[in-house]
Amino acid sequence: MGVRRRGREYALQMLYAMDVTGYQPDQVFAGFYAIQDLNRDAFYYARRLVDGVHGHLEEIDTALARYAEHWKIHRMAVVDRNLLRLGLYELMFVKEIPFPIVINEALEIVKEFSDQEGTQFLNGILDAARKEFRAEETGPRSRRKAEVPEPDEES
Repeated sequence: MGVRRRGREYALQMLYAMDVTGYQPDQVFAGFYAIQDLNRDAFYYARRLVDGVHGHLEEIDTALARYAEHWKIHRMAVVDRNLLRLGLYELMFVKEIPFPIVINEALEIVKEFSDQEGTQFLNGILDAARKEFRAEETGPRSRRKAEVPEPDEES
């Protein structure tokens, strides 16, 4: 498993903990770092993601509410809600990662931590969001990018 994939999984676990406990990022980072046998590079990547989600939470949740028709954010499964926040953060603010990788990674992670309904729910919302936030990536150029995996995703 690559550093970024593991980092995304750590980030999901941290966001979940923050959501359930109400702790601030630094509290969760300290606790996570202390109790996990973790990949340090992945941990630092996760911190970057969690800080980003936390810093843009209002914008992310506004977009999430717009795309999750008939769903209130607080009623979503905690795993799904936080993985959507993570995916939306990457689509909205981490433009150097092509959208097919963002969506594929979210779908692979949701398969491990949620259920089939969660997979379909995530795919629908993230695909709708990418049409808004990554419209410039459509067409043949983005398909070629999608075929080339992120360098550390294969490791």
